[in-house]
Amino acid sequence: MSSFEIYTLAIGANLTYSSAGMIYAIYARRFSSIWINQFKVAVILLTFLVAMLVSGQTVAVSATSIGFLLLSGFAGLCFGDVFLVRAFVTLGAARSLVLYSFQPLMLGLYAYCFLGQLFSLNQTLAVVCMMICVFIFMLERNRLTGSWDLRSFTWAFLGISLDAFGTMLTRSAYELDPGLQTFQVNFIRCVGAFAGFVMLSPRSYLTQLKEVSAMRKREITLLLGAALSGGFLSLAFYLAALKYAHIGTLTAISITGPIWVSLMECIYFKKLPNYFLLVAFAFFLTGFYLMMYP
Repeated sequence: MSSFEIYTLAIGANLTYSSAGMIYAIYARRFSSIWINQFKVAVILLTFLVAMLVSGQTVAVSATSIGFLLLSGFAGLCFGDVFLVRAFVTLGAARSLVLYSFQPLMLGLYAYCFLGQLFSLNQTLAVVCMMICVFIFMLERNRLTGSWDLRSFTWAFLGISLDAFGTMLTRSAYELDPGLQTFQVNFIRCVGAFAGFVMLSPRSYLTQLKEVSAMRKREITLLLGAALSGGFLSLAFYLAALKYAHIGTLTAISITGPIWVSLMECIYFKKLPNYFLLVAFAFFLTGFYLMMYP
């Protein structure tokens, strides 16, 4: 697979997930972040199963790789996405995805703390830019609500951390079993996430089935569309890219997500981005540029 194909898939994954994020936020406000995420996981579990069986994408998998993938789904698709969607509800999808795009920085800090890899001057300046970006969002929340809303930012960073952990586990599984196929990997991860939601509330899926059945067809179509685009397509694209891509560069491409969803929010709500968001984006883009050219 060429570099162009790999990173085209990565961009596609970011755009599909970002677009669905606005719908996730709507239903998280109506029900809960757990509700919308467990619906998404149930839908994509079935679609990945069908896709795997139809395509014949199954190979022998080691027990270690299965364990990595189950834990990846449990941590990232279950708990990580629940925390991230909670942040969507209060901070908005665009601001949450800006914070979500801190993964390259987090990986760099991990390398510095645990692997002894020093930061260059540009990387140090990137850290400063990202810290300023977070402070601007916190200042905006303080102006709007009268508090710093540390809880919402904590939800966002918990989601980011768990998703990054899941990404590294999935890449480790690919390293152990290079023949792993995308649909098969996603199915196993979804099993781990599904098990997590069952553990949280064993009867929740029965309740949810009744609630979804009572909805209008238009709402059901919207929910299914969000689950398929933000779940099935996004994960299929992302994990296909993850198998071959450089991790740091792949996570850096997440910059496309907040830019895209910010444009969508402006169109949907028919208003221009405010001063805080524009200034934060300026520091955000500067930080990413510095990280890409260390």
